Amino acid sequence: MHHRSEQLHSDRTAHDRRAFGDQMREILPAAAQLPARRLRDLLRADLRAGSFGTGRLPGEPELMARHHLPRDVVRAALSMLRADGLIERRRGVGTVAVGEHYVVSGALPPVGRTLEQHLALGRISPRLLYWAWIPAPPVIAAHLAGVGPGDDCLCVEYVLLLDDRPLAVFTNYLRAPEATRIDQAAFGDDFYSLLRGGRVDVGGSDVGVQAARADETTAALLHILPGEPVLLVEQTIRTSDGIAVDYALGSCRAEIQLELGAIPRLDMTATLSR
Repeated sequence: MHHRSEQLHSDRTAHDRRAFGDQMREILPAAAQLPARRLRDLLRADLRAGSFGTGRLPGEPELMARHHLPRDVVRAALSMLRADGLIERRRGVGTVAVGEHYVVSGALPPVGRTLEQHLALGRISPRLLYWAWIPAPPVIAAHLAGVGPGDDCLCVEYVLLLDDRPLAVFTNYLRAPEATRIDQAAFGDDFYSLLRGGRVDVGGSDVGVQAARADETTAALLHILPGEPVLLVEQTIRTSDGIAVDYALGSCRAEIQLELGAIPRLDMTATLSR
């Protein structure tokens, strides 16, 4: 009886393993698709770096020779880029890049420079949506030094415009000591300039990002369709002494590529439980 029980357990385990293997084969891409995906990512990086000059991509034979790949892989990679809305085929011209993208630094503008000067992409300005004193919600208080739930903080919500085109929407929560130094009438460039104009010490920031899809309100503000991809940004602005004075939540259009540099090496193994 004991032997039969062990046999049933062994058969069930083997069946479960086969079922799991079948599920993984359905989920994972075929091996033939992986080279196309890698090439798609390389070409996307080339597009962002402006490697193709006027925006016209090399022809299939050149891409095949350059990357040592067969024609079907090159065509599959180009098809992926077309599905991403990054390229299109134009009669008599060839394959060209379409859709704008912006590489923006995640670092704060140096003292004495506006965000517009720092990014050098075009005219940057805010469209103010909301400016009011509110009781700090618990989650906001937890991110600001010396602020408790219900304490006064200034809520500033705005759309960030590039040459009058919306690129991002942000909601900032600023501590009362710093908020009393800034003037709504002075908010004509960017939030960092507003803080520095009020002699608020801006020393650095922590930034977190996450992929998401736009809800209807965010889509309307950014002039995109609901469900389109956006980049969610979480930012804590700190003084030179590392004191958290502002906490912001934002959504950026998919055209924005956030570039974070000078990140120190972290020992991730120290944070993993055994």
